[in-house]
Amino acid sequence: MARDVPGSVVNSVRMLGLIVATSGVIAVLIWLLLDEVVLGWAEGNPSAQEILAQGGIDQLRDSPIVPGFVALAIVAFVGFGLLAMVLASFFLGGHGWTRLVLTATAGVGVLVGAVCIDAHLPAVFVVLSALIIIEGLVLSFFLWQRETTAYLRDV
Repeated sequence: MARDVPGSVVNSVRMLGLIVATSGVIAVLIWLLLDEVVLGWAEGNPSAQEILAQGGIDQLRDSPIVPGFVALAIVAFVGFGLLAMVLASFFLGGHGWTRLVLTATAGVGVLVGAVCIDAHLPAVFVVLSALIIIEGLVLSFFLWQRETTAYLRDV
């Protein structure tokens, strides 16, 4: 006999999916707005500023000192998406340890979002970082509801 999954568990999984979707949007925007991301990164880097002054954004973008932002964003998105799918599956299966891991994951997302807000990035990334923070807090809220606890105990 299949058990009913409480609303807080369903909402937790929905929030996790929303966080993954927001991460995907961020990865695509990093690719689309790469020059703005590189310029934001270069703002606090004297070596990058020197290259920028000598050869402009094209030379800076091609410089080996610039991180591979697009590759990093894609790998992070794919890795996080796969991790989220596995954790959601175990969570829906009633494994209580996943609540702790998902809470820690949400906490890391909140910290990363806070760092990104102050990283001289274009405004769209600031807005998306704030959204990731809110989504992580809402996920944590749903993870620690009484009905979630009861569901995890009963399975």
